[in-house]
Amino acid sequence: MPQAQSPARARKWIGRGGLAVLAGLVAFGVSPALPALAGSWSSPVQLPGSCGSSVAANKAGAMAAGGTFKAADGSTHVQVCTSPDGKTWQATDLGPGGDQPHGGQHPVMALSPNGRAVALWGSTVGCPAACSYILQASVRPPGGSWGGPVTLSTELNWGAGGLALGMDGSGNAIAVWVGFYADASHYAVLPASASTWGPAQTLSTYVQGDARNLSLAVSPDGSAVVAYATQHDAIWAVSGSILGGFSAPVFVGAGDYGKNSAPKVALDDAGQASLVWSESGRTQAATRSPGGAWSAATVLTSASSSSVATAVDGAGNAIAVFGSSYSWHLAGGSWRPAAALPSGSAGGLVVADPAGTFVYADSGGNAFTFAAGAASFGAGSGSHGSLADLKIVPGLAVMLAAGAVSAETVT
Repeated sequence: MPQAQSPARARKWIGRGGLAVLAGLVAFGVSPALPALAGSWSSPVQLPGSCGSSVAANKAGAMAAGGTFKAADGSTHVQVCTSPDGKTWQATDLGPGGDQPHGGQHPVMALSPNGRAVALWGSTVGCPAACSYILQASVRPPGGSWGGPVTLSTELNWGAGGLALGMDGSGNAIAVWVGFYADASHYAVLPASASTWGPAQTLSTYVQGDARNLSLAVSPDGSAVVAYATQHDAIWAVSGSILGGFSAPVFVGAGDYGKNSAPKVALDDAGQASLVWSESGRTQAATRSPGGAWSAATVLTSASSSSVATAVDGAGNAIAVFGSSYSWHLAGGSWRPAAALPSGSAGGLVVADPAGTFVYADSGGNAFTFAAGAASFGAGSGSHGSLADLKIVPGLAVMLAAGAVSAETVT
């Protein structure tokens, strides 16, 4: 007689077929309460250097992390750590830099499927006589050593402009940043087949308003969306692809002149995107169809949120996390009323893989793994310390918290 399926096995996860059924149920107004997924995180592995700012991983299990430290002479240095398996690590000092722009991760990291690692950061040079702010990057080829820093721009906005780095499933990398002149935003591409970065190109200009607080999402097929706020908190998005270029900026939502919006964007391979942002009197969200049209903004809560995050899976199911609440936007539906995050959770990051696994980690490094539409997140990993970064690739989720890396196998 066949044995009954255990509750733990039944919680493992819902695949593409289950997500399709879910989408159909939602279309008919049925909202099934889905269980959380079983999650098991590895013990934290302390990084050998000051690499506790950002992390990247590939599905082979290789990882790269980065951060900054104060050298003996008082200057800020960039340090990167690499590992073939997330267990054994090697640290490298890339030299002075990493102190710009204000806020955000220093540096940001990306890792290709074949193991090429990329680090991106901003630096102050020429002080005290004549300070200027530059954007720099370094590349480590598969199995090789980190190359010397190269300068992508000599006009980095040192304030709230921000910078971001993304990579597609083929290893093509893209850097985006806000420049100093008229606060225009720019990008540069490092193709998987090339050893040097392409020239800086313009994403947005002063016509839309001074760009600030950039957010970048890249899908495995190379599609990309850059979202940003202007000086009056109006939200704009620029869409395109890493190798194919970008269209003109599109207006997504009006601002309230609070000048505090930091939008976050997510994108799947079908071209569906979710965008979440907070203003002084509300937190809002919008979605984009595969055809490229953005929806009208939806108010998720009539209060501002100190941090927001969003993720979307391969079926177009999206989640928004804001403050101590979250909201689902399941494929074929609309944004649901805000619900409370697990007790004690607030802020943090959320990610999703194409197959439908979602992972949320709160600001204290307590991580939860669940499927699209889950009404509860189940037991968390337990606090791992101050959360710095959270990433997911097919088969693997990685959390960087308190200078240590933990991993979870997702299937």
